[in-house]
Amino acid sequence: MAHTEDGAEGGRVGDPVLIAAGAADLVIEGIGTALRRTGALLGRSDLAELARDGREELRQRGILALRRYSPAAESHMELLARRAASREPGRGDA
Repeated sequence: MAHTEDGAEGGRVGDPVLIAAGAADLVIEGIGTALRRTGALLGRSDLAELARDGREELRQRGILALRRYSPAAESHMELLARRAASREPGRGDA
């Protein structure tokens, strides 16, 4: 077998390939951990309640996200005050 640049077996490969292989190994390990957790989750007796709680939490997070990224709506009272001020004759004329 050929050696890597640092002397390990596995062929002459550069840093990008080694980094990609390390990232792939990390992803595979994460998938294995997720599958083990899913197996443990499916064995729970309160799965329906847990799913409802998760759905509600996601819904609340969605509401917060929309509030954070959408433009703030003008207050109803401010809107009415602006309309009333625009209807008054002579107001703002100087």
